[in-house]
Amino acid sequence: MMSVFEIVKRYTAEEEGSNLSCGGNIVFLSLQPGENVLDLGCGRGRETLEAAKLVQPGGMAWGLDLTPRMIEAAKQNAVAAGLKNVGFFLGSMQNIPLPDAFLDAVISNCAINHVEDKAAVYREIYRVLKRGGRFVVSDIMTDDPLPQAIKEDPEAVAACFGGAVTVEEYESALKSAGFERVRVFKERRYVKNGYDMISRTFSSHKF
Repeated sequence: MMSVFEIVKRYTAEEEGSNLSCGGNIVFLSLQPGENVLDLGCGRGRETLEAAKLVQPGGMAWGLDLTPRMIEAAKQNAVAAGLKNVGFFLGSMQNIPLPDAFLDAVISNCAINHVEDKAAVYREIYRVLKRGGRFVVSDIMTDDPLPQAIKEDPEAVAACFGGAVTVEEYESALKSAGFERVRVFKERRYVKNGYDMISRTFSSHKF
């Protein structure tokens, strides 16, 4: 089973200058002034703060992360940036603390792979999006299933490869949540710890 403790421990140990991202995907979200947006797995809030600037005036950006140290750093970064239209939540992507049909957009950068039940995350994304709202996600997946021992290794999951599922499984999770049409913006194939991985940035709307 995946260990939340291992994930929190891994990101708590990250240095301030380290790069936690795999996507750089906010450009594909096309945020507009007045929109409400959520950054899932926000880390230190770099993209959350960028989103907050893009939705001014009248819009609001939130970030959600599992790691207390990351949320604390994100709040400090928001104060340093002088941004008032931004907030941060400590919690799980499977239980987003926002009302139904509340958001115009959701973004996530290489974080959903940490969650075992990816369909549950996408059901939550579908719930909080307004009709016509959209998400842009960068995440990892594989062509072939990873060995069960890797899937059950909490350190491998925390290291951003053990939680990857196949493209077929990932697309099934999206469809089961209600996202029928998916657009792929970019894809990169690479090898991590001896396993063939796919990094994909993609989008869908709540129709």
